Amino acid sequence: MSGPTPVRVLIVDDDPDQIEVLAAFAEQRGWAVLSARDGPEALVVAAAELPDLVLLDITMPKLDGRDVLSELRRHPRTAGLAVVAVSGRGNDEYVRENLLALGAAEVVAKPVDLVATFDLLERLCQGTGARGGLTDRISSGVRVSRGHGI
Repeated sequence: MSGPTPVRVLIVDDDPDQIEVLAAFAEQRGWAVLSARDGPEALVVAAAELPDLVLLDITMPKLDGRDVLSELRRHPRTAGLAVVAVSGRGNDEYVRENLLALGAAEVVAKPVDLVATFDLLERLCQGTGARGGLTDRISSGVRVSRGHGI
């Protein structure tokens, strides 16, 4: 008998180094990682894969994170995805309120505190535990030490 299905997170960022660091941290927790390097790719991957969570950079070329978030919310297939926006201006109250109004579940400021961000993602999964037993999948993940950040 196989264990629980891992949490699937879509990491969207135009910086491949950011994706690599975030993906490595997610994988250490036992999560499955999907990635996209721009807004259009993010929309395609999100609709095709329906990840449990989306970690979405806001400042990107082609289609920025605000537009991606709006498009995700507009389409019934992706409207319910839990999206956490990541912004260099995430501590700015106006930016934060705007992203939350667009449908972000939460806003994380750069530089990203890996432990705090992934703890937040776990809490979001627990809040949506009725969707496929995410809480059980989270509790089986591997924990890492505190103090990691990018």
